[in-house]
Amino acid sequence: MDMVEQLNNLFAAMVGGANVDSKSALVCTGIAVMHHQPDIIADKIPLSTFNVLLSENHGQCRMPVVGFPTMSRDTDIKNSITSAIEDFIISESGLDTNIAQALRYIADEIIDNITEHADTAEGYVSAAWNDNSVTVSIADAGKTVYGSYVDGDFDQIYSDQVALQAAVSGLSTKNLPGAENRGYGISTSADMIVRGMSSTLIILSGRGLLFRDVRRNDFTELPEPIFMPGTLVCFTMPVHKPEFNLYNHIGG
Repeated sequence: MDMVEQLNNLFAAMVGGANVDSKSALVCTGIAVMHHQPDIIADKIPLSTFNVLLSENHGQCRMPVVGFPTMSRDTDIKNSITSAIEDFIISESGLDTNIAQALRYIADEIIDNITEHADTAEGYVSAAWNDNSVTVSIADAGKTVYGSYVDGDFDQIYSDQVALQAAVSGLSTKNLPGAENRGYGISTSADMIVRGMSSTLIILSGRGLLFRDVRRNDFTELPEPIFMPGTLVCFTMPVHKPEFNLYNHIGG
């Protein structure tokens, strides 16, 4: 059994009884990271062409795997691409305005984390949806969460599982006096997804796995030879949830 097949089986086991769209989004993003073969490499084509390619998926209930630049010098290009992706997902899935705000906030946070921490030139994003929910998968093939802590000389972080726990709790990887204790900035997003929208968050990085929903908050160190070369963040959100308010989670 090769690594991709192992990842496919792992993802299928993780989502269990979840809808097929959730599983397919996880699997296709995992394969894209393993093989570095996104369906569209967005920064290699004009933005207008990229938008046309996205529009060709109108009515398909999914978005192809898109590769986007993650280096700081490409920030303007990255922002244009990710904005177009978010617009497409929101329009095609029919997200309510309040949920669309959350999608933009969470996706931008995750993509910014890749730029700041992953030390890789490209990230990947895919999405799938049905009448009730949207699943978004964002990934990189970079140094993993644990690798970032190793680079920061955090001796107390000794595994992928412990690294995920530290990141979600807000431990900064900067290891500098007075550094803002935001870690990977995932705490607020996790709160929105799980407490605010009663949905699911999955993070897979190296051999570390987080599965969090309203019933579970599980951190697991996966056995060899399963290994995610980089970090995959997958989250679901409802299409409609009138009572959700973004500002209950970020303040202001």
